[in-house]
Amino acid sequence: MTKKMKKMTAVSAVLAMAFTLTAFPVSALEPAQADIFVTISDKDGKLVLVQNPVTVTDIDNDGALTVYDALYQAHEDYYEGGAEAGFAAEESQFGLSLAKLWGTANGGSYGYYVNHSAAFGMTDPVKSGDYLAAFVYTDLTAWSDSYCYFDTDAVSVSPETSLTLTLSRAGYDADWNPVTLPVENAVITINGEETEYKTDADGKVTISAETAGKYIISAKSDTLVLVPPVCTMTVADTEALAGDADKNGIINILDVITINKAVFGKENLSEQGLANIDFNQNQKPDSEESLLVLKYIVGLIKDFSQA
Repeated sequence: MTKKMKKMTAVSAVLAMAFTLTAFPVSALEPAQADIFVTISDKDGKLVLVQNPVTVTDIDNDGALTVYDALYQAHEDYYEGGAEAGFAAEESQFGLSLAKLWGTANGGSYGYYVNHSAAFGMTDPVKSGDYLAAFVYTDLTAWSDSYCYFDTDAVSVSPETSLTLTLSRAGYDADWNPVTLPVENAVITINGEETEYKTDADGKVTISAETAGKYIISAKSDTLVLVPPVCTMTVADTEALAGDADKNGIINILDVITINKAVFGKENLSEQGLANIDFNQNQKPDSEESLLVLKYIVGLIKDFSQA
């Protein structure tokens, strides 16, 4: 295959991913490691890790990268005294189960979710780009802690750009079937401080930030015991927002499409738009840069410095 054909094949693959939003193909072989983001809430309902990067390896040598490996490594990396002090798992009638999380051993009252889906057990797999959330139940009588999450885990915006989020929680219907429910009238917190923003009946809320920086968005409720949800919002200091090809202040699939059109000569990027995506500094858009933006959108990388 010629170099030109190889390049065209790569571009076609990126286009297919951009328009279908399907997952990236993975090797049939288990990877040696996975880079994921871990959030943990402690026994007091306090966020102690917020999408902290964790490189997962096969700690227990079972031939797979799992929730167990991820939580073990998260404690090794971030808990004082490491996994030996803050983390434990044991075999139970339900298989391998949590016995200690962030230094708390409470008889097994924990929850853990991968990409906001309840994990069946500690041996559930994880892969690069996953978001793993684990928490210690604060209500050890009725176990009323409600796992909740925003529809966006991480987003980059320009100053004075409004961001609309939807807050949902895991619940059950009258027949105890799992359902997803909107969280109404929750107070939004930004960097731990309560704001005037509240979710509506559909769980939606629109917020904005005028000052450049990184913000941790979460929520509280007077009527529900919420496991703290997390969305990290990065506000760029100028219109120079990495990945923002169309300069609308938000990085999304439209930027991938804009880059792809520019690659094929169907659209010209503005000077700033090109600067925002010219990661290899070759002064032109190409398929590799389109792929990087797509990886960012789907969560395989958290920022472009990881590329």
